[in-house]
Amino acid sequence: MQTILTTEQMKNCEQRSAGCGTSLAQLMDNAGEALARTVLERCMKNDLHSCTILAGKGNNGGDGFVAANHLSFAGVKVKVLLCCGQPNTELAIAAFEKLDKSVAVMTDLQAALDGCDVIIDCVFGTGFKGTLRSEQAKIFSTANETSALRIACDIPSGCDASNGKADPCAFKADLTVTFHAKKLGLLLSPAKYSCGEILTADIAIPEKARQSDFPITVCDAHFVKGSLPYRTPYGHKGTFGKLVAVCGSDAYIGAAGLSALGALRTGVGLCELCTTDRVISSLSGSLLECIYTRLESDGGSAAHTNADMLIEKTKNAGCLLVGCGIGHTGQTEMLISQIVRESHCPVVIDADGINSLAVNIDVLQKKKSDVILTPHPKELSRLCRCELSQVLDDPLGCAKQIADKYGITVLAKGSETFAVDRSGCVLVDAGNTALSKGGSGDILAGMTASLIAQGCDIKAACAAASFILGTSARTLCKDASPRGILPTDVLREIPHTLKVIEEM
Repeated sequence: MQTILTTEQMKNCEQRSAGCGTSLAQLMDNAGEALARTVLERCMKNDLHSCTILAGKGNNGGDGFVAANHLSFAGVKVKVLLCCGQPNTELAIAAFEKLDKSVAVMTDLQAALDGCDVIIDCVFGTGFKGTLRSEQAKIFSTANETSALRIACDIPSGCDASNGKADPCAFKADLTVTFHAKKLGLLLSPAKYSCGEILTADIAIPEKARQSDFPITVCDAHFVKGSLPYRTPYGHKGTFGKLVAVCGSDAYIGAAGLSALGALRTGVGLCELCTTDRVISSLSGSLLECIYTRLESDGGSAAHTNADMLIEKTKNAGCLLVGCGIGHTGQTEMLISQIVRESHCPVVIDADGINSLAVNIDVLQKKKSDVILTPHPKELSRLCRCELSQVLDDPLGCAKQIADKYGITVLAKGSETFAVDRSGCVLVDAGNTALSKGGSGDILAGMTASLIAQGCDIKAACAAASFILGTSARTLCKDASPRGILPTDVLREIPHTLKVIEEM
């Protein structure tokens, strides 16, 4: 699996590098040379002969100045456009002063872009936040409209390397050359759609400077294959775990069925669905694979009086799933609270379970077993007691805040999903708009709980379930529009996705 870095982690690597004997100036030289080498390879491959470097006044511009010399010495016609005025950092000034006389330094946009085969964006880099000013937006909009090959240095200008936000006029790269490791924002929407192909270049940061106290890795099929519990060929239903699912209510019948099917399609041996009479009556004639247990109801939702019985069941279960479609009442708040305090097995809490927990979240300090929360952005904002905008700006930071404070695992759902605990994060980039329909989250919760019940590592189960679900949806989209794909369609694709992964 590839490791990625936040902007803060990258800064720390650079600072530690200086302490290990490789200065920031040397890192800039290495970055500029690596950028030039990649550009030169593309020029030779595509018979391109001239380039324009869009240079900012900071260190990203400095990388461009270094690259300009290397490219010019290699025979490429090079122009540098100063997009923000004269360089103003010590390293950028030093690099600018070393520019060879063969490099034309310009301030006129049209003259700089006229006749160029390659445009190299070295304006803002990883320090960019907010929105582009009008003059900057004009530069990138004009560049984006040309037929030139567009290459970004570290990250396309106008994109935020920390959270993936992007100005509408951000530079649209065909190729992004990033240094040492991919930055988080390169893999997040909408910035990732401005990056094109991403190439990671080594800039010789010493090994001692690379440590991270919170590693972030990217989930892929190989990670999932390595995470799936071994399936004994002579196993039986008891071999593959038991899941107790407290899901559904009179108002939300489908959520119970979808979560149970998600669990069963992902391989759990036994799924006991504990729910109200009405849900059992509606599902039992078609969903034949579940064990059904009737819950006492309070206004159509599970009553707190069921708690002792459910907690007893957790003594012989691999996982307890609670929340999908249960509704949010005073009774569900008390039920969730007691389950958290007394469950004997890991507890996956989703949907209304999260809403019921959020009003008394400090009960997590008294948890008896592992707890896994699977919030979408609005639910995560309730858990963090912050505005939704804060979660959208920094979903990983918000998930980490809750995971650190309470010692739990958080599966923060979105177009990109984060599986987070105190030890680190696994990023899942398998989102698809086919999943943008009610019921997808119920399936994911069931899949996650299923893998945990089978013995999968908890954080790995969260990431693997998200990857399998997203990959199943993407496979369907090869032959059908995501507009018309239903969660039940994705459910049927899950076994095929699992087979492809298992046989890799």
